[in-house]
This record gives sequence, structure tokens and C-alpha cells, in this order.
Amino acid sequence: MAAIPAHANPAADEIGQYGGMDQVDRDVWFLAGTLGGKPVKRKCSIPAGRAILFPVINYEMNSLEKPQLRTESELVGHVQQDQDDIINLDAIVDGENVPIYRVKSDPTFFAITAPEDNVVLIPDGGTTQATADGYWVFLKPLHLGEHDIHFSGSCSAGIRKVNARYHITVS
Repeated sequence: MAAIPAHANPAADEIGQYGGMDQVDRDVWFLAGTLGGKPVKRKCSIPAGRAILFPVINYEMNSLEKPQLRTESELVGHVQQDQDDIINLDAIVDGENVPIYRVKSDPTFFAITAPEDNVVLIPDGGTTQATADGYWVFLKPLHLGEHDIHFSGSCSAGIRKVNARYHITVS
């Protein structure tokens, strides 16, 4: 997501118009999370036969965003501490709760390249190594038709929070 300019980034999209951006995997469709803050309601169409992957709440960090985090261990500790404080998690598909799994970066570090207009707040863009940690859902392909997916999460203080609703058409 970091490589997609902010003006067309699915994570910054409030209605779902960019939900098909960079969907290159033939087997898995990625639903973007949010950047936090206000709830979003998105609509999108997904091709039949694709599994669905989405973050309930996650956190990525790199030294371009936070130059004070200079070592790999400081970056990893920062994202782990952030996700250790998540206390509210929900993922509901068509009215049914679904399992949520915590997933840390594997590999621990990965390269990101952000354009000048980016959603990860890297001033002037750039290429760097990042790490991440978060809570994710992976669904088997849904049957043809209409589906509703809702996910939300927040930290103990309520400062970091996400809330997204998707109305999906599988066709």
C-alpha cells in the first residue's frame, strides 16, 4: 500500500472506488484497512474464486517515518508495543464473527518505496526497510452474490482505532 499514491490509495479511500488497485494475485483479493480515525463504508466487486485477506488493525514502521528509531530492534519493539496494546478486535462476515490472527512481519524487515504523495507519512517519499505487526483475517472464497464485511479494532486509550464496512459483490 505504501507504493500507491495517497490520492488513489485504497487505505485512504472512504467509499471503495480504489478497491481494485494493484490486485495482482489471481487467488487472493486484498481488502484495504484504514489509516485510522473516522469509520469508512466501502463498496467493491471481487472476482469469484478469490480468497479474501484484510487487516483488522495493523501497524507498519520504518526509520524514514520515525528517524529516532535507529536500529532494527527499536523498530520491531515499537510495532510490537503498539500491537500489544490492542484490546478491541472484531471481524464480522455476513453477520457471523470470524477468527482474527496476529501476524508479525515475515521476514521481519521488508522494503517499501513510497512516492512523494504517500499515506505512510514519509516526507518526500523514499525507499527504506520497514517492519509490521497486526491482526488479520483470511477468508476462503465467498459464494457469488452480495456480502457484508465489518472489521474494527482499537488500543486501550482509543487513540489508534479502525472501523471499516465493506459491501462486496462477488461475481
